[in-house]
Amino acid sequence: MSKATVKKLHWRSKVQESFVPLGGASGELGVAIGGGADYGEFPFVTAAPGGGATVGDIILEIGSTPVLGLTLGDVRGVLNSCPHPIRIKTVLPGSTLCKDLRLYLSKCFTPGSMDSQLQQVIRENLYLRAVPYWHNKCF
Repeated sequence: MSKATVKKLHWRSKVQESFVPLGGASGELGVAIGGGADYGEFPFVTAAPGGGATVGDIILEIGSTPVLGLTLGDVRGVLNSCPHPIRIKTVLPGSTLCKDLRLYLSKCFTPGSMDSQLQQVIRENLYLRAVPYWHNKCF
């Protein structure tokens, strides 16, 4: 008896789009986030009392802004500056796209593939916060 080959779906096919409502009379956002490039992680949902997202999901976009590679403060800034309700794209973490940003950036992907393009977006966002430093030992 031969085993049937099960084709794994790419993480991109599992992207979910939802809208984050304001939370009740307090006017707070219906989602809390953690992670961020400053922690070496993708931004992810830590609480979703408004039901607009799933806890643990990696946040790919807020509004139309890709947030992968941004610091947690920058992701919160994007989240707070969007008109309500906020459109958010998330994906459940898996083997290829897990919460560890460094691991994803260390992988080699085929040039031009979705993963390679995503790595480029992440690097561009990381460079927004990079401070150039030049050191000359001859001084």
